[in-house]
Amino acid sequence: MLLRLKITNYALISETEIEFGDGLTVITGETGAGKSILMGALSLVLGSRADISVIKQGEKKTVVEAEFDVSAYNLKGFFDANDLDYADRTEIRREILDSGKSRAFVNDTPVNLATLKELGQLLTDIHSQHQTLEIGYEDFQLGLIDAYAKNGALLADYAQKYQKWQQAKSQLESLIKRAKEIAREAEYLHFRFDELDKAKLREGEQQELEEEYEMLTHNEDIKMAFSNACDELIRAEEGTVLQKLKSSISELRKIAAYYPKAAEFADRMDSTYIELNDIAREISDIDENTEYSPERLEFVNERLGTIYQLQKKFNVNTTAELIAMHKDLAQKLSLVDNIDGQADDLRKTVAALEGDLGKQADLIAKGRREAVPRLREEIFGLLESLGIKDSQFDVQFVDTKDYKPNGRDSVKFMFSANKNVPMGELSKTASGGELSRLMLSLKYILSRSSKLPTIIFDEIDTGISGDIAGKMGAMFRRMSEHMQVICITHLPQVAAKGNHHLKVYKHEADGAIRSDIKPLTGDDRIREIAAMLSGEKITDAALQNARELMNNN
Repeated sequence: MLLRLKITNYALISETEIEFGDGLTVITGETGAGKSILMGALSLVLGSRADISVIKQGEKKTVVEAEFDVSAYNLKGFFDANDLDYADRTEIRREILDSGKSRAFVNDTPVNLATLKELGQLLTDIHSQHQTLEIGYEDFQLGLIDAYAKNGALLADYAQKYQKWQQAKSQLESLIKRAKEIAREAEYLHFRFDELDKAKLREGEQQELEEEYEMLTHNEDIKMAFSNACDELIRAEEGTVLQKLKSSISELRKIAAYYPKAAEFADRMDSTYIELNDIAREISDIDENTEYSPERLEFVNERLGTIYQLQKKFNVNTTAELIAMHKDLAQKLSLVDNIDGQADDLRKTVAALEGDLGKQADLIAKGRREAVPRLREEIFGLLESLGIKDSQFDVQFVDTKDYKPNGRDSVKFMFSANKNVPMGELSKTASGGELSRLMLSLKYILSRSSKLPTIIFDEIDTGISGDIAGKMGAMFRRMSEHMQVICITHLPQVAAKGNHHLKVYKHEADGAIRSDIKPLTGDDRIREIAAMLSGEKITDAALQNARELMNNN
């Protein structure tokens, strides 16, 4: 509910602050007095675009502030989602600077224009000739029917199912796309994998082969070296190293009894003898078993050639990298083999979710269709009271079979203002005045069962007078029992129905024309309604008529 509106340096308004109450507030004033300025300022704080032309001449900036009681609107989730501080009494401020910059704040937190506009739509419903055109839009029509059918809980459940279904479909589409990409690569992947798989590489193999290659290519030198060493150790004719060492040990043992240190040397040499003897046996074995093998050299050379070729081909430097690449290719090929199964599983998931979604869409569609006859009868009665007799109204539904965010239905409002004229699509058959009255009827019906935001009627009563004007005013008044209603009007019958009355007027100040607004009560209010009845010259009859209108509330 709008509690307060403060306007500073907007167009012809220097500064004014207006307090709003619950129920019905009527705003009146002569043509050109500034009622449109007031609506412009309110629209500005609700997120509409503006330029520096709204800044009062000679000033640096325009500021519009509004305070709302949002406690009944369940908006905390919106505030949390947009990182705003929630308060039951929320303040919105909009500033337009002469530099062309615009700033907006919600409870002193800066917000962008999109967020401000979204919040504004949750707080107010501005109903004018322009906004009435929305009634021709399909989404708007479905929204009205759903509100009347009380489909809110069904739609919320549907929205969750719709989101899960969309996510599963998106995953399936991505998987199928990926499968096609991999399928195009599969032949190439298999070729690369087969090359590496055929090689049967193992960790450390390259180093082992390179060492063996060096040995095989120097086989003669190695055999000669081991043979010569073996000769010196165990095969020399003039006495081997081991024989000489053994003899030296024996000589030292002879003197150990009277030269103890000789025994220590003998023991150390004995250990050396044992070690050399082991070495000699191993060298002898190697000498005897070392043979030149052209076949083995050819194998090692070919194996190393294969490894070097693969490294060059795959642009790596080690066998470990080739082995890692082999594993990676195996995983990709496994994905190729398994992706069809994954897609089938996802198709089953999508089908199951679509089944649940279809059931929910059927419930929504059933609620909509059941609501239409009741809605139609109510609209007939209201339109008749507003001067459109013998009207025809109906709703055409088509199950599109395509799931949309609000169900599967496509809808058209059908209308004719006369019983002998066939109904046609509402946007093509109804005049502006008829659209306004139909929209008012729909909002009136919904106000009884839904918690609607503050609704502002901006001179939708143009072209209406007499008894119908009184009935329209009575509708505004009854709507205001369930919500805050603000009505800008030029009809005295409507103005008399208000719980609160504000007057917009022009006056001269400091040599300039200014617009301002003030509350009217008592005799001031009666005189304003009398002036609306008779013009500038207020007659006694007009005053009496004004009193009667006021007393009829």
